[in-house]
Amino acid sequence: FLSGLFEGKVRRHLFTRASLPAKSDAASDFLDTLRHLLIEKVDPETIDREGVIGDDVFAALKEIGAFGIKIPRTFGGLGLSQSEYHEAATLMGSHDAATTVLLSAHNSIGAAEPVKLVGNPEQQERLLPRLAKGEISGFALTEKEAGCDIWDLKTYAVPVHEAGVLVGYRLTGEKLYTTNAPRGNGTFLASVLVVIAQIVDAPHDIHRPKDERRFGAFVVDTQAQGCTCTRLSFMGVRGIYNGQVHLHEVWVPVADRLGAEGDGLRRALESLTVGRLTLPAACLGNLKQCLWLARLRAQQRVQYDRPIGEHTDIGAKIVLMASRVLALEAIVRITGIWADTKQDVRLESAAAKILATEWLLESLLDLFRIYGGRAFETPDSLRLHGDLPAPIERLIRDALINVLWEGSNGTLTLWIGREGLSEYFTHGQAFLDFHLADMVRATPFFVKTAARSLAGVSVYEKESSEAGSFDAVWERFVEKKSRELAHTTLWVAARDRQGLARKQRLMTRLVSAAMHLFAVETLLWYKSREEQRGKAHMQSLVTYFCSRTSAAFNPEPLLSLRTSSWDDDSSLYPLAKAILSGQVDWLEAGIIPCRAIENGPATNEERMVGASAGG
Repeated sequence: FLSGLFEGKVRRHLFTRASLPAKSDAASDFLDTLRHLLIEKVDPETIDREGVIGDDVFAALKEIGAFGIKIPRTFGGLGLSQSEYHEAATLMGSHDAATTVLLSAHNSIGAAEPVKLVGNPEQQERLLPRLAKGEISGFALTEKEAGCDIWDLKTYAVPVHEAGVLVGYRLTGEKLYTTNAPRGNGTFLASVLVVIAQIVDAPHDIHRPKDERRFGAFVVDTQAQGCTCTRLSFMGVRGIYNGQVHLHEVWVPVADRLGAEGDGLRRALESLTVGRLTLPAACLGNLKQCLWLARLRAQQRVQYDRPIGEHTDIGAKIVLMASRVLALEAIVRITGIWADTKQDVRLESAAAKILATEWLLESLLDLFRIYGGRAFETPDSLRLHGDLPAPIERLIRDALINVLWEGSNGTLTLWIGREGLSEYFTHGQAFLDFHLADMVRATPFFVKTAARSLAGVSVYEKESSEAGSFDAVWERFVEKKSRELAHTTLWVAARDRQGLARKQRLMTRLVSAAMHLFAVETLLWYKSREEQRGKAHMQSLVTYFCSRTSAAFNPEPLLSLRTSSWDDDSSLYPLAKAILSGQVDWLEAGIIPCRAIENGPATNEERMVGASAGG
C-alpha cells in the first residue's frame, strides 16, 4: 500500500479484501490465562527496582506455553496467528515492559520465527519443540561499529571442510545489545541465538568491498566453547536481559546454518519485518494505559471549580490521545491480517513502528503535563502522601528506547523512502545511462505516474481502479494527497535524480506524507467494519484524527481566525467530556489498567474502567 502512494496509487483493494478475523478459543483461553498470570505474578515496580524477572515468572510463563505462542501445535506450540499474538503483545505492553520484551524477543525475532520461516524440516523438528517448551532464544545482529549499517558487520564465520566436504563454521566477533542473551555476566539466559555473520575464507576478508560481502544466519548454542556474555544496564526497561555476546572461534555445525550461504542478511531482514510488528502492538497497550491514566486524573483533579479535563487545553490532549489509540489499533489489526495472509508488509511494518513509537512518546509527554508534579515522582514517593502511584516516570523511561530498537525511526524512515521510490530510481537509471532499449521500457512508468498524478487514474488503468466504501469525504482526501505526493516525487526525481537518495530531509517529508495517508486509510477501513459500527463517538474520533492529519498537509497560519474541527474549543469540549464520562471506554479494552493505591478500596470509577478494559 505504501509504495503505491508514491506513484499516486491508492491500492484500496488491500483493505476491502481484509476482514477482522474471529478469535480462536485457544487464543481466548491463552489471553485469559496470561492476564491472570501478569496480575498475580508480574510486579512491574519490583522488576524495575531490582532489574530481574523472578524465576517463578519464568516457570509460570513456560507452564502456559508463552514461549511457543506462534510455534505450530505440531511442534508443541500454541499455534496462534500473528493477529492473535498482537492481542497478547497489547495486553503485556499495558502492564510491564521487561516481560513484554522477554517474550517478544523470543517469539518474534529469536530463533523460533526464523526457524519456522526458513528452517528445513530437520531443524524445525529439532529446535521448535525445545523453544516451545521454554528454552529461551535471542537474535544477535547489532555490533558496536556497525549500528544500523548492517552491511558493515564484522563478526565472521570461516567454513571448515573435511575431505572436501563442508562440515561447519568457526564464528568470531562481538555482538552488542543482544536481548535475552545474558542472565548475568558470564551466565546465559538464552539456550540458542541466531547470529548473523560474514562468511569469509580468512579473517581479513571482512574488509572487502560491501558488494562482495556474503552473510550467513547461524543457530548458535550458547554453551559452546568460546561463547561468553556480559549483561548491560539501562535507564529504562531495567528488567531486560540484554548485553554483549563474545564469540571466539565458536563451532557451529553446518546443520545449524539457516538457509543457504549468502542468505543470512536477507533472512535477518525477513525475521525483523514480522518481528517489528510486535512493537506497535505493545505500544498500543501502553498508549491505552496512557488514556486510562489521563482519563482518571482529568476526572478527579479539580482546578478552577471544574475537573481539569473540562478545560479544553487538557481535553484536547485527551481527545488526541483517544484518536491515536483508535488509529493505532486499526494499524495493528490490518498489519496482523496482512502478515497472516502472507502479504508483503516490509514498508507497513516499518511505518507502524515509527507511528506507534512517536505517538506513544508524545502521549506520555501529554500525560506528564496532565499529572503535573506528581508525574515527576516515583510510585513509592506518591504513596507517601496518599496519591495514586501512577508510574509515569517509569513509563517514560521505558518508552524512550522504542524509537531506537527494531531499527531507529530515522533510519527506517529513509529506508521506506528508498524502497518506496525504488521504481523511480530503477526506471530513471535508464535515462541517466542513456540506454535506448531500457529507456523505452521505462517510459510507460513515468507516463502513467504523470497521468495519475494529474487525473487521479491514468487512462491505462481505469479498468483496474477500485472505489472504496469507507468514507467518501476522507477517501477523496487520501486520493488527492496521493496524487500530490506522486506529482511532487516525479518533480524532485527529475530535478535531483540519483541525488534524491542523499536529500534526507526531503525524503523524510515525502515518507511522512505517505505514512499519514496510510494511517488515515487504515482508520477509515477499521471504522467501517461491522464489528466497529455503533460504537459511541467513533465518527467524531475519526473526523478529529483525519482533520488533524489534513492540517499537517495544509496548516493554518498562527493568526488565522479560521478554526478547523480538530482545533475548535466548541467541538473539542463535548467530545472530551464524553471521553471523561466513560462513553468511549471501549477504546481501553484488552489491557490491565494500572491499579489504584494498594491499601485503599477501589473507587466506582476504577471499578468501571477495569471492567470495561477486561481487568
